[in-house]
Amino acid sequence: MKEFSFILGNNPGALAEISEELGAEHVNLEAVAGLTVLDEGVISIVTDNADKTRKVLRAKGVEFEEREALVMALPHQPGQLASILSRLADEGINVLSCYCTVEKNQIVLTVDQVDRAKAIFRIP
Repeated sequence: MKEFSFILGNNPGALAEISEELGAEHVNLEAVAGLTVLDEGVISIVTDNADKTRKVLRAKGVEFEEREALVMALPHQPGQLASILSRLADEGINVLSCYCTVEKNQIVLTVDQVDRAKAIFRIP
């Protein structure tokens, strides 16, 4: 899966507009993270259609970064996230983003060494 990260103006409806355009293209959001940093909306999304997501963001004039996203199911138990993050740290892999999906007990990670992380967690 692909993660798209971008900055939006921090104003009412900015994310709604992007979401509406994705919906109009029949693109489903698999994961979303957003927060305000220095009065800017910083957003990361994972969708079910990277090509259409690129098309929508470009049409809206939104500059974005695109990275491969690792999506993993987590048991709903204390310490599971710490275990994954510690394992990556022990291997010298830096986590670039980390947030949850819209599906229960799934996590999205982007890292600086995708192939090594995939091998560690046996992700195809």
